[in-house]
Amino acid sequence: MHLTFKNTRRIWYYSQICCGLVHLRMWVRTCESTGRLVMENPSQFEPQGTFHYFKLAVEVVKFNRRAMAEVAGDTSAMGFGIGVTAMGGAIAVLPHTNLVASMVAALCSVGSLFLFAGFLHLIAGRSKGKKEFMAFVRIFALTGIIDWLAVLPLAGLLATIWSVVVAIVAAEQIYGLPRGKATLSALFSVSALWVVTLVLLAGPLGQLFEIPGS
Repeated sequence: MHLTFKNTRRIWYYSQICCGLVHLRMWVRTCESTGRLVMENPSQFEPQGTFHYFKLAVEVVKFNRRAMAEVAGDTSAMGFGIGVTAMGGAIAVLPHTNLVASMVAALCSVGSLFLFAGFLHLIAGRSKGKKEFMAFVRIFALTGIIDWLAVLPLAGLLATIWSVVVAIVAAEQIYGLPRGKATLSALFSVSALWVVTLVLLAGPLGQLFEIPGS
């Protein structure tokens, strides 16, 4: 197989995306291990099993504020949240593309998680710190379980709307925002994320996912 300039550039784009996500994950794990990102008192939480976090994820997407509070303070929930988010991204595109594209979609889903949380934090959490940001990320990461429904017709749109509503409730709880400001913050953040996504899909990612016109 001959490597043309176009293929070489595409490979470079994908490698940069993967390297960025790997470094982001390493940063999260380092911060979590130092205990700087605990919401309140870390001693009250102990690592739980996968089934426990699965139940918490279900409760979070049911807008259970008590479950959100538990996830916000449990640093061990991050690993499960990233896992379900990555799986959701892969499942969403797997019926329509190849395995490599599904793996890239999984990595992009994790990147989108932090990007969306970053946008919202800039808007809603100017006076807050890293612990609030990571608390929101842990809650929103568990909503990735909704993306598993994307294999069903029209379920992808429903999953997106549902996730935004969960983000609004989480923003109220973590940042102490009133409902109106939390809603505007979430809508602005998801709009900014869609702009970034469209730019990427118009370039190298669009070619990978075989989107016409990219």
